[in-house]
Amino acid sequence: MAQLTRNVLRKIETILRDRQKALLEEVSGELEQREDQHLIDFLRGEPGDSGDVSLADALSDLNIARADRQIHELREIEAAFGRIKDGSFGECIDCGQDIGYERLLANPVAKRCLICQEKHEQGHAQEGHPSL
Repeated sequence: MAQLTRNVLRKIETILRDRQKALLEEVSGELEQREDQHLIDFLRGEPGDSGDVSLADALSDLNIARADRQIHELREIEAAFGRIKDGSFGECIDCGQDIGYERLLANPVAKRCLICQEKHEQGHAQEGHPSL
């Protein structure tokens, strides 16, 4: 494990728990809102015009993308807790060097040091983006 003191680890765990709690509240709120919207649509009984349907589809896509990001972040938080538990928290998964206190405070789910993260992003910059 990186040379992190118990106080630093407790601080990072608190940051992770607070973010996890906030994400869970956001997801719960969105699910409740989504259920309410389905009920409102059902009670209206009118599909609306094509513009309404298109807007509803676009909003639904945005909500799905946001929920996907939130779930991904929750998984990253759980993985960080796992690294804390197994003693590998703060070590870069690529080079094994310490990630760095400032980076971990700024991004407690970081699993790579800054240099390796930059290399990773450069190597994977085109993933998910079709090219002609």
